[in-house]
Amino acid sequence: MQNQSTLLRCAARGARVATLGLALALGANQANAQADNAPTDGLTWADLLNSDATFKLYGFLRLDAMYNDSRANDPQIPYIIRSEDSSGVPAGTVADENDSEAALSARLTRLGLTFDGGTIDGLGNPDLGGKVEIDFYNIGLPDSDSRNALRMRLAYLTLTWDHWRLLAGQTWDAISPLNPVVNNDLVMWGAGNTGDRRPQLTVRNTTAAGAGQLITDFGIGLTGAVGGQTVLGGLRSGENSGRPMVHARVGYHGKTDAGGAYQLGVWAHNSEERFDPGTAGGGAAVGEEDFDSSSVGVDFVVPISGNTVAVKGEYFMGENLRDVRGGILQGVNFGTMDEIESKGGWVEGSYKATDHCTLYAGYSFDDPDDDDLAANAFSKNTVPYAAARWQYGSLRFGFEYLNWTTEYVGLEDGDANRVVGWIAFYF
Repeated sequence: MQNQSTLLRCAARGARVATLGLALALGANQANAQADNAPTDGLTWADLLNSDATFKLYGFLRLDAMYNDSRANDPQIPYIIRSEDSSGVPAGTVADENDSEAALSARLTRLGLTFDGGTIDGLGNPDLGGKVEIDFYNIGLPDSDSRNALRMRLAYLTLTWDHWRLLAGQTWDAISPLNPVVNNDLVMWGAGNTGDRRPQLTVRNTTAAGAGQLITDFGIGLTGAVGGQTVLGGLRSGENSGRPMVHARVGYHGKTDAGGAYQLGVWAHNSEERFDPGTAGGGAAVGEEDFDSSSVGVDFVVPISGNTVAVKGEYFMGENLRDVRGGILQGVNFGTMDEIESKGGWVEGSYKATDHCTLYAGYSFDDPDDDDLAANAFSKNTVPYAAARWQYGSLRFGFEYLNWTTEYVGLEDGDANRVVGWIAFYF
């Protein structure tokens, strides 16, 4: 009986070993099969998206430091220097003489995604693309720069054929396509530069002409997206007009034999604001009031010595330009119920001193018509400036100096020396 029990225990032990060996063999075969079927290219866009589209991330990390030796409307986003009138009146416009201010800001840090949706089957087989871009410019809490909120800069899709492009979404106005190199927070809006971003539907045609290309943009955009005033509840003056802003530009672009890019463009916009009875200017309107907004302008880039020396700039004139950042951000005089006419522009020269350093010098101005202005209004901005930019691969540095003067109706001028420095890593 003892020998029989020993034999039974040995047989059971052998069966368990055989079962374990079979399980290991089956597991190995299954692992090999899974390895054979595993993807060899890693994670793809198709694993993340419900289409064959691809995205590309871009942006930069940035810190700015700013100093004004006299008080502006804001140390980070200046568009006027406060009057240094000795009367001290009105309190919201006048500041003490040489009342300095300084600030640090990281809110220009930017993130973006470019979108490539491939070729559409139908509709003439256009290429589908787009872009989404954000920064941290909006302040989430009053007087707090440690909790800045996200701001949508760009969000649009494009359909592109051989010579045509349709854009739908938020992007830059067709007018005033250039920006000065200085004052990146407000890009000299209200001080000579116009044009902003808004929701729009724009068509572009690109046609070869001689050695360059003729580029024509025409579209409609949201009136009052930038400078509209609330009429009633959430209704703004531009929406209340019942029609969108119309904007257009015709430009000739090309390159010289030395490789320098040049361009010359002419542009215009037209829109309307409407205020219901008793709503305009804090209840100053008598009856319904409509106010036109329109501008015409030119832009140019002229290379003088290949990519080493160049001059660029813009000039504009028009009325009620608050929504496109002109007229020192003044649109309508609600005392006289008249649109404020204004003219302005900027010119800037650049010199590539070394492979890493480019130097700039420029002048910018915005000059509303004094006859259209109320007492204490901003009558002129003038800003000569100089700047330098250094680039070492993805690392960039900037320095700029602006000598800013704001003139007033019936008050002494405001003058400030503004110094800005920044560092950024681009990716």
